[in-house]
Amino acid sequence: MSARPAILAGLLLLAPLAAVATDATRPLLEFARQREVKHAHGERNITSRKDLLEAEHALEQARVPPEAQCAASLGARRYANLYGTLAATRAAAGDLAGAAAAYRSAHACRPRDPDILAALGGVLFDGRDYAAARAEVNAALDMDPRAVVTNRLAGNIAFIDERWADAVARFRYVASSDPDRVQAAYGQLMLWLAQARAGVPHPEFVTRSPGDGWPQPLLLYLVGEYTEQELVARVIEGDNDSNTQPNTSTDERLCEALFYVGEAYWARGDRDTARDYFAALVNLRVLYFLEHGLALAEIAKLR
Repeated sequence: MSARPAILAGLLLLAPLAAVATDATRPLLEFARQREVKHAHGERNITSRKDLLEAEHALEQARVPPEAQCAASLGARRYANLYGTLAATRAAAGDLAGAAAAYRSAHACRPRDPDILAALGGVLFDGRDYAAARAEVNAALDMDPRAVVTNRLAGNIAFIDERWADAVARFRYVASSDPDRVQAAYGQLMLWLAQARAGVPHPEFVTRSPGDGWPQPLLLYLVGEYTEQELVARVIEGDNDSNTQPNTSTDERLCEALFYVGEAYWARGDRDTARDYFAALVNLRVLYFLEHGLALAEIAKLR
């Protein structure tokens, strides 16, 4: 990861779809299956019951007023934050219906907070209630049309709907506007894939200096500068003690790699391999990553 990521800042803004490196085997898929076997023997790190109990206890201790009265109370912001913590904890544990209920309670306390509506839209999306997710995300955009996180969610919905022009516009905005260059790279990935899935022969990245570390190897894979085998090596490094980048453990990197590489296979016309990669991603159960919800949506379309 020394000099190669700098390529993205200039020379490979136009990347032919055919240039994506492929392997005769499917090393990412094989590695994912090895991880699945380990997890089947109990090696799995998920949100604990203790976390849920603590979030519920904090709400009880706060003596939150009834929802109809919450917005007018002096502690409305604090109560909304407590509901938001409970919602995020439930979502991480896979309780999407419970998470949506908690976000709705938070919204009752802060009805003009677009971030709460966007978060609600996110868990509705993960729960595959796309019509409701679209409505909440659109409501959030009505309040704050320039919010990067909300535009990312709107782009995800457009991507699953295969409304490619809208998806490209949303992800171009995210890739250009996210102040965090690492997070902007995920906008770049989806921007490239939306163009590729739409049949654009030379997908474009936004001209922007990349961030350091992960997910730069995924961008390099898309433009043919990394093979799948090289991606596996970068994925494995996620659990190294030397990795200080948050939310980039081996399982988390693998979750993302399976999605973006799977989408690249689909863009090249290999729907069966794409489905295998998405299924392996879902089996990892990294429930709190947006790629999990995206993979579920794509699997439903590929059946």
